[in-house]
Amino acid sequence: MKENKFSNEMPKVTLVPKPRRIEISCTPKMRAYALFDTVSGTQVKDFVKCDGGKIEFDNLDPNTHYDVGVVENMGDEKPQFAIIWSARMRDTTEEILKNSNDLPVNYPCAYRIKYNDNNSNSVYDIVDDNGQTVGQVTKLSPQGDKPEFVMIYTCRMKDDK
Repeated sequence: MKENKFSNEMPKVTLVPKPRRIEISCTPKMRAYALFDTVSGTQVKDFVKCDGGKIEFDNLDPNTHYDVGVVENMGDEKPQFAIIWSARMRDTTEEILKNSNDLPVNYPCAYRIKYNDNNSNSVYDIVDDNGQTVGQVTKLSPQGDKPEFVMIYTCRMKDDK
């Protein structure tokens, strides 16, 4: 089985505190990125296709914490998703920024989406590196196979206490 060489490329997702901005660099051309409100899981910025360079989301609300969602094979669609984190997750954005001296910081966590062939209701698990479910992502539109949600960059971490 031939593996897609782009799927394993990991972009660098950086949060710039002042003014609040998110930069995504080293992006594979087949991917697109959008922002989600970490608390509500609502998609707050549309997906932006990559050109193989850098994407920036500017003029962000400094009081909102953002997750970065990644899709592959977007085409001309305008996909909408929602994220639901499990109760065992904690958001460490403020702690990270407080200790950054207002310097840019990299998003510490990347979670993958686990697709189940039996799932017909467009709800997929968000899993950690060990394959344990930490939340779910729901495809709101468009229906069908594409685009595929593949990853989430976030400051939410499993609370192992």
